[in-house]
Amino acid sequence: MRFFEVFVVMLAILSVGANKDELRVEDFVKQHLNSIGTDQARAEVKSRAAQGTLSFQVQNESTGRQDGKEVLVSEGDKLVSLLKLPNPSYHGERFVSDGKRTLIAEVRPGVYSGLGQFIMVHNEILTEGLWGGTLSTGWPLAHLDERNAKLQDRGLKKVDGRELRRVDYSPKKHTDLGIQLYFEPDTFRHVMTVYLLTITPPMGHGEVATGRGQETRYRLEERFADFKRVDNLNLPERWTIQFTAEVPVGSMANSSCSGALTGSEACGLGGGESSTGAAGTTISTRGAGAGSSPIDQFEVIVTNISNNVPLDPKNFEVK
Repeated sequence: MRFFEVFVVMLAILSVGANKDELRVEDFVKQHLNSIGTDQARAEVKSRAAQGTLSFQVQNESTGRQDGKEVLVSEGDKLVSLLKLPNPSYHGERFVSDGKRTLIAEVRPGVYSGLGQFIMVHNEILTEGLWGGTLSTGWPLAHLDERNAKLQDRGLKKVDGRELRRVDYSPKKHTDLGIQLYFEPDTFRHVMTVYLLTITPPMGHGEVATGRGQETRYRLEERFADFKRVDNLNLPERWTIQFTAEVPVGSMANSSCSGALTGSEACGLGGGESSTGAAGTTISTRGAGAGSSPIDQFEVIVTNISNNVPLDPKNFEVK
């Protein structure tokens, strides 16, 4: 009987601790949303268009920089993101989401860039409203009741020499993608999102073959800075996107496909180890071997933000 009483007390203590954590995260979200603007100011915005300049380059490679333009249009949970470059080999990226389905533009018929293919397989980046951070009207922390996502406070973490508060985001629908949100601990502003995916190769035949197996790691990172007040809302003017694919040694299955300028370009579907998404689409992990971890970087400077702009519903059509 005494054991039962102790068990009940311990269970109650654990329940109280869990409730405190939930309340702490809930309070943090409120403070974060207040850092954007008041409830009224945020509720008044139904649509948004953010336009700016774009600079693209492949880090760790001797490729030059290319300049283009950026457009991010959102209405509710719908979104169109355009990263446009004046290059026939790689014209940039175009992502569309109607809130449930997504459309990723091809580099050429049947071929997607590494970034495009990654987001195509893990389209929760778009459908959850994560892409573009608070620049998008679909930002999930402003719609947690609708998203039914789970947040887990990981505390303060060192990022490039400064402390940021990390909160892990788990969508209602299962994903093998790790999603980490980072905030300034003093202003509560969202300044970074990191998406992580690790693919473990299948077991080989025998100990030697298994020992040669190496993991493939993908990392997509969005950073936000230079916040400016627009229509009583604090929104970032700088948006930096980096995509990295760490591919195992000797995983080059076919060198005949000439890809776009992106170093992580996957040259189509199939070949090598792969990760299969919910829709059955496959990410190719074909790469250039040892030491090849180029970083595709898009640097966006937002020059104009317009709220409550009239938008054509056809912009968000996914066919």
